Amino acid sequence: MLDYPEIVVRLTLWCIVVGLYPTLLMTLIGVLWFPSRAISQMHQALNDRLDDALSHLAENLTPLPEKQVEREALALQKLNVFCLADDANWREKSAWWQSCVATVTYIYSTLNRYHPADFAESQATKELRQKLAAEIEKLQQAIAQGESWQSDWRLSEEEAVAARVCNLENICQALMQLGQMDPNTPPTPAAKPPSMVPDAFTNPDYMRYAVKTLLACLICYTFYSGVDWEGIHTCMLTCVIVANPTIGSSYQKMALRFGGAFCGAILALLFTLLVMPWLDNIVELLFALAPIFLLGAWIATSSERSSYIGTQLVVTFALATLENVFGPVYDLVEIRDRAFGIIIGTVVSAVIYTFVWPESEARALPSKLAAALGMLSKMMRIPRQHETSTLRSYLQIRIGLHAAFNACEEMCDRVALERQLDAEERVALVVRAQSIIRQGRDILHAWDVTWNSAQIMDNALQPDRASQFADALEKYTAGLATASSRPPQITAEEITASQAAFSTLEKQEQHVCQLIARLPDWTAPALTPATEQAQGATQ
Repeated sequence: MLDYPEIVVRLTLWCIVVGLYPTLLMTLIGVLWFPSRAISQMHQALNDRLDDALSHLAENLTPLPEKQVEREALALQKLNVFCLADDANWREKSAWWQSCVATVTYIYSTLNRYHPADFAESQATKELRQKLAAEIEKLQQAIAQGESWQSDWRLSEEEAVAARVCNLENICQALMQLGQMDPNTPPTPAAKPPSMVPDAFTNPDYMRYAVKTLLACLICYTFYSGVDWEGIHTCMLTCVIVANPTIGSSYQKMALRFGGAFCGAILALLFTLLVMPWLDNIVELLFALAPIFLLGAWIATSSERSSYIGTQLVVTFALATLENVFGPVYDLVEIRDRAFGIIIGTVVSAVIYTFVWPESEARALPSKLAAALGMLSKMMRIPRQHETSTLRSYLQIRIGLHAAFNACEEMCDRVALERQLDAEERVALVVRAQSIIRQGRDILHAWDVTWNSAQIMDNALQPDRASQFADALEKYTAGLATASSRPPQITAEEITASQAAFSTLEKQEQHVCQLIARLPDWTAPALTPATEQAQGATQ
């Protein structure tokens, strides 16, 4: 039995009010007063990506960084999930809209590396680019109005030849298939993921993770109680907030929390010293707080790698200046104590997560890279034909590759932070992984180019060429986990007289062959530098 049950009831009711009040307020602001629906953001994002594509189609612009392209592609996929939950029309025509997102992503990422000056200028190619740009603009207009785009555009024989000459045939085919797709096509039922992972009760890593977090919190609580320093209670919260499954992700969260807390504490200190003495009423206080909250919200909506700084900045600033009172606070000790609490929690967490059952991603990184290259080999096995189902599967796997390479790069960045590893081995692992990611992206774009020349070749003279590349990649990926992968040895076939008409495709596939052969030697003590002529590739 409790000695003061009424106090417990009142505190429970107060916690309910504290939870419901901001939720209700954000609902009113976000839905009724200043609505920013996911469907509107999606329409704007799709048109922005098409604007970028049109710019690269018309001019010789510097390609955007691949990281930016992949993040924009992943942002479209995330918005698609929100649109499915937010808009009934999007759900009803989700098959068409998902194909639209895939097509826009493909056009955007492919034209990012496109340079019109690389191809011989002629009246036919000029007219084709203008026609393609006009169709993209029509698609933009339909997207802006929230309508399904329909088109009866077909490539004539002259346009098909011009598209093949300037490597635009695949983009034209993808756009035409989207324009001919029935908007009422029923969507494919999505598989629901299980609520818990299969090894939830058998994998000891989960228990170790919980024990490490508990141990860090207990150490901070013991210190907090032993020194009777009430202001540093943020050390326990820090242990929970920065707790992540792996060392690298924990270090990232520690740096973000410390950076946000430091900036918030500095702003709170300056605000208390320079602004508070001049405030007389609540209106002035709100106007003074607005710029700080605006800055924090702006940072919080940035990249996922830095967004937590904005949240932590606002939380630290608000707790130091507005907690438990309805007016200004002039106690600078509170600001100091909270900052010290965050530092203590960060140090304790770093020690615990580094030396107690450290969960490194160094062993998982090769498997992650192997999965990405496996998707690439699977994409190579898709027949290079402009059939609706074939091209749709190709575009879906291509989007998955963007996500896979981005995930590999993020894991690589986290492994680079794992200082408990041997320095030389860590550097070698990161360098090799970055080389595979870079080569994988180049192979992806080089394989896109072969589609424009491969229609007749796949059906007649070289049905096994793509399988040869896929087999080489699969053999390479099979040895990544055991550090036994060597650069694939691929012998390019000579062009016979009967194949002379297909010399363009041969050159394109030769380039793919060279890129595959430049994959790093995973057995070497250091990354093997690429030579001028890749091994296994003939001139």
